Amino acid sequence: MEKYLNFKTTGDFKKDIESYFLMHDKLDKYEHTLDVVRELHNIEKQFGPIEQGSEIACYCHDLGRVVDNDEIIEFCMENNIEITDEEKQMPSILHQKISSIIAETVFKIRDENILNAIRYHATSRRQPSNMEIEVLLADKLSWKEEGYEKLVNEIRETLKYSREKAILHYLTDLELNKETLPLYHKDSREAYEYFSQKFL
Repeated sequence: MEKYLNFKTTGDFKKDIESYFLMHDKLDKYEHTLDVVRELHNIEKQFGPIEQGSEIACYCHDLGRVVDNDEIIEFCMENNIEITDEEKQMPSILHQKISSIIAETVFKIRDENILNAIRYHATSRRQPSNMEIEVLLADKLSWKEEGYEKLVNEIRETLKYSREKAILHYLTDLELNKETLPLYHKDSREAYEYFSQKFL
């Protein structure tokens, strides 16, 4: 597991992020990361200044994707990352927690707001920060996988009204499709309850 944490940074953050992904042969994840950063700046153009640290969180949000699927559980155990019973059903969801650890350990990110935006970018949680909302939305808006076009367009349309309504639309989609999802994470359920009570 040390191979994921033994990386010498140069002080050029963006270049180091690129080098880290490429070192682990994850060009596709690096290209996705750049798409997420672009979507973040689209949000900035729409709403004005983004949260300080959101861009850093976007660059770091998928660092955990470098960990091979068959090593996820072992990495988490070695690095004292909590694994819930539901996360054992779909270990890939742990990439958000792993990303936070790599950002802190390898890239020396110490800001808890940034680390939380990384840690909850896939699931959200009850009462997320503005930074967490921005990073999650940038991630979802960057999706290019087949089958997600309609949802991405709907999120983008809802974003015209507010970031909060956009994230609620995404969370509502999870709620409506929970019976067919491989995992409907507790944090996502609690986020849906929070936003639906606030905005519905």
